[in-house]
Amino acid sequence: MLRLGIVPVLLLASACAVAQSFEAASVKPVQLMDLRGRYKPLEGGPGSKTPARIAGHTTLMWMVTHAFGMKTRQVVGPSWMETEFFEIDATLAPGTTREQEKVMWQNLLKERFHLETRRDTRELPVYALVVGRNGPKLTDSDPAAEAADKDAAAAAPDQPRPKVTMGPDGFPQIPADVKIPGSFTLSLSSGEFLRVKMFCRRQTMAELADGISNYAGRVVEDETGLKGKYDFTLAFETAPRQPPAASEGQPGFPAEHGASLAGALQEQLGLKLEARKAGIEMLIIDRVEKVPTEN
Repeated sequence: MLRLGIVPVLLLASACAVAQSFEAASVKPVQLMDLRGRYKPLEGGPGSKTPARIAGHTTLMWMVTHAFGMKTRQVVGPSWMETEFFEIDATLAPGTTREQEKVMWQNLLKERFHLETRRDTRELPVYALVVGRNGPKLTDSDPAAEAADKDAAAAAPDQPRPKVTMGPDGFPQIPADVKIPGSFTLSLSSGEFLRVKMFCRRQTMAELADGISNYAGRVVEDETGLKGKYDFTLAFETAPRQPPAASEGQPGFPAEHGASLAGALQEQLGLKLEARKAGIEMLIIDRVEKVPTEN
């Protein structure tokens, strides 16, 4: 009886071990210039069309924030983490959960990049995203459209590529009959400024706060109290990435350069940024290798 009792325990231990690492993972450094014409955003994993495979190009910063559930502004590490790209091709065991996938990323970072981290809490300037005085200017997402978007995404490879024309704002115009299944951001460099246009579908306010943190120069926390999902476009002009020591005023630049982030939020979405201070959990990178160990 004792031996029979050991078998399930051993099987459970084996299953837990499998869930700690990718079944196979290839990590290769790539030069940004070499990616022209073949750049592929990282896709796949639990909840996607390819749950057993993750493949594409990304930065080490993305890997770290995804693995540890942090925002970019909460990670303190070398600047190259945001500019050096890597080609990833990893396979997962069937039935892998999102939480298990994050553990796999953490172990991959430790094994391949020799990542060493520690957590710390710092009192830092933040922005609270709140509803403006006249209320939000947001359109509720249509739940019925989500299935249609998935069908459009699945059929996308078989559809002819739509003709892209440039709008008066310098950004590509998306034809009305072209269905974009998710959210995406476009940016154009204009001298010392960066013009940004965010096309958001089924976006929560927490996701919006995360998305604008890099442009705001500090962590943005959602305090709107809005719990729905919304479709909207947000266009503004800012620096490529404002330093953490941004001014205590509203983020952005004078109006003559175009709509600042704060101004765009107010005018286009009926939202506002309020400067505050808060204790923010930080992930400190004590060690990380720029070149990963061989596959």
